Amino acid sequence: MNNRLIIGRYIVGDSFIHRLDPRSKLIGMFLFMIAIFLVNSYTTIVIALLFTTSILLLSKIPLLLYLKAIRPLLFLLIFISLFHVFFHNEGSRLLQAGNFAIYSGGLEKGLVSAGRMTLFITFAAMLSFTTQPDSIATGLSSILKPLNKLRIPVARFSLMLSIALRFIPTIFEEAERIWKAQVSRGFSLANKPLKEKAQLIIALLVPVTQGAFRRAISLADSMEARNYRLDHKRTAYRQMTWTIADSSYLCMFIIPIVLIAVFQKVF
Repeated sequence: MNNRLIIGRYIVGDSFIHRLDPRSKLIGMFLFMIAIFLVNSYTTIVIALLFTTSILLLSKIPLLLYLKAIRPLLFLLIFISLFHVFFHNEGSRLLQAGNFAIYSGGLEKGLVSAGRMTLFITFAAMLSFTTQPDSIATGLSSILKPLNKLRIPVARFSLMLSIALRFIPTIFEEAERIWKAQVSRGFSLANKPLKEKAQLIIALLVPVTQGAFRRAISLADSMEARNYRLDHKRTAYRQMTWTIADSSYLCMFIIPIVLIAVFQKVF
């Protein structure tokens, strides 16, 4: 497996997290989002970090892979952090440089915001690493099944999600293949101005987009040739079974939610 293409990958394993029902992992992701939204200080971000690390260790996937999943969004994390640092003037002044000043409140908000985003990306990567794409779509369809009574097309949404998750790594692989082909022909971004670099990268998006459309048309033709009908009832290839382990897993999320809520009131 190419270590640079991490997002959307499923990693075969037999850990406690791998064996869980996809529905429990999706509900756990929702509870984790609640905990992350409650984080607003150094103390609460440490609580969320400790809990996230414990879940990642249970997945028995090297932590280095989680770090590589964060790397593509590193620029966004830095931007979020610096935005709060330079544009929030709460708390005491820590540093003055010309018209810019760094305040303790802005620094805290910047680091906490970047930390929240990092933890969310890491947890989403854990869900992707330990759950096959079709299982995620099936689990989500089962959770949202009651919405069918409101005439919400749950099956259509689940199919779209399943196809998207399946083709994310494929599109990344095709983009890398095109990039390597260009590099082998002498293509290089070194010593080029930023504007020209942006234009060259945008030009590379054209064949990637063409390849994505080509794959989409091929998939649609294959589904039509097999007489696929979205509204027909069908059984799932992988049967979902809720066990005590799934209930225990969800109970674990009560700990960070309660601790973060308590520390918010105390501090």
